[in-house]
Amino acid sequence: MSGISGRRDFLKTAAIGAAGAMGLSALKLDKVAAQSTGGWVNGMAINPAIDNKRVICCHDTKMLTATPANSSWANQTANVDDAVVASNLDQMAVLLTQKATAADAWSTIFRSSKPWSSTRVAMKTNGIGGNTTNRPRPGIYKKICDVLVGLGVQPSNIVLFDACDNATSYYSSFMSLTDSTKIRAVMSTRASNLGGFKTVPLTNAQNISCPADLVDGNIDILVNVAACKSHNGTGGHYSYGSCTLCMKNHFGTFTSGTQAQHSGDLHVGNSAASPPPTPLALFEINKHSAILGGNPVRQQLCIVDALLSNGASGPGGGWDNRTDRLVMGTFAPIVDYLACNKILLDTTIMASSPMPALGVTNAAIILPQFLTSFGYAETDVPDWIELIPGSGTVTPTGGSGGGTSGAAGAPSGGTSGAAGAPSGGTSGAAAGAPGGGASGAGGTRNGGASGAGGTRSGGASGAGGAPSGGTSAVGGSGGTSAAGGAPASAARAGGATGNSAPSAGGAAAAAGGTATSVPSASGGSVLTGGTTAGNGTTSNAMGGSASSAGTSSATGAPRAGGQSGGGCDVAGVDRGATRWGAMLALGAVVSEKLRRLVGGGDRSA
Repeated sequence: MSGISGRRDFLKTAAIGAAGAMGLSALKLDKVAAQSTGGWVNGMAINPAIDNKRVICCHDTKMLTATPANSSWANQTANVDDAVVASNLDQMAVLLTQKATAADAWSTIFRSSKPWSSTRVAMKTNGIGGNTTNRPRPGIYKKICDVLVGLGVQPSNIVLFDACDNATSYYSSFMSLTDSTKIRAVMSTRASNLGGFKTVPLTNAQNISCPADLVDGNIDILVNVAACKSHNGTGGHYSYGSCTLCMKNHFGTFTSGTQAQHSGDLHVGNSAASPPPTPLALFEINKHSAILGGNPVRQQLCIVDALLSNGASGPGGGWDNRTDRLVMGTFAPIVDYLACNKILLDTTIMASSPMPALGVTNAAIILPQFLTSFGYAETDVPDWIELIPGSGTVTPTGGSGGGTSGAAGAPSGGTSGAAGAPSGGTSGAAAGAPGGGASGAGGTRNGGASGAGGTRSGGASGAGGAPSGGTSAVGGSGGTSAAGGAPASAARAGGATGNSAPSAGGAAAAAGGTATSVPSASGGSVLTGGTTAGNGTTSNAMGGSASSAGTSSATGAPRAGGQSGGGCDVAGVDRGATRWGAMLALGAVVSEKLRRLVGGGDRSA
């Protein structure tokens, strides 16, 4: 008896020690991945509740009441319907966070370690150029300020700024601390309301300063709102991915000295690599603790105002294309990568004045570095989720492999369940419901695609049914073939995608990635409701989705524990799993065995 008791005590101690070690490892991983105190670390999550790779694009021609007669600032602002912009930003926030209401969405996006009444917010705007320059419209700032004030932030603690160029003449008339019909915030003359300037040592540029309140961590939340503009010129300016969006907007946060000049040393302080040179200073400042430090992380929202865009006119010019779009995400490099590729480089959108050929050439070289410099590959990044208000559809578009997106944006890091209901997210049952559902001519989609073959449970079936864990797609890159061939490099969590047309039933995402937006046979948008390749496990008792909620073939039984690129099977460690996923799954199994053995209910090996 004493032997059994001693054995049980030993097993209990061993179990506690093993669980404790695993718990500490998991806690350490979560802390590194979720928060920051000193700037960017590869793998860090800007917001623990939102995948860095999740980006929303709203396309709505009603945001402009008319095409401005000319490119003056007065005309740009007079033709913006602020109420429509505000409504669309609410819907975008719901899609970004996968919450049921706008209130829940905004309170998920914005976080502070302080009481809201003492929280300080800085909002980056754009003061470069003159009266005809394309810059973010005031209605966007008004909506964000309304949200922040609604949370409890004091208007006097919200500061609009451009530390490089004085933006007061463009925005001051739209601002008031007390008038709720205006932007309730303070307009800073350069860094005057942000503690003045403070020198910032950089590796890739010299004599650079930044608003002291950002450097010293006195700003709790940073909101980055950029205009959609190409960055042209043969003097190295194409080196910035041929675009000036959210990342390059911080060339007005970090500036050369304390004089009003346009960040000259940041522009020239790049590597001398073969043309175009790598914009090392651009990447360095966007990793800096002034931007991505803090706990919670300081820069919490990035928006690209693409109501009007610059193609050939360059950053200081007037708009030359009406593009009717807003883009939203939490992580600037991925927001910029998608906005440049899918707006500025799309000649069907930028038809009236496209980016010059040299810009296109250099963008192909530099834009991938927007990702690789932050630890991502192009195959990691899903397509954005496109919201078209009033159309009844929310569709992933275009088919970028690698990331996460299901029907109407199945939650990143989760697994679509039966009928495509997102695990850990919301599925909208009504047409056009922003919570996650999408409807097309073929009917309402609850996270899954309804096509010629009927409703798909957790993923889209192709002609003859989908293979377990993937979809049939004709020519889909990196996925399974319609003919039943072996996957070329299909991810366990979602099958294939590409820019090729899907088979009758749609296509799913590569590596848990996005669906294409090619219409299905039913006339609706082709959505997958597919699974995702998030960072967590997807099939064990420690928080993963049950196998019944995972992908399955059209006629076969569900997999015993759905798989993801970052997860593992309960029955055995998935060879595609990450080291952490494998450890957690193995730990769960071992802990359960020990528990049963200690309790006397299990005498198996």
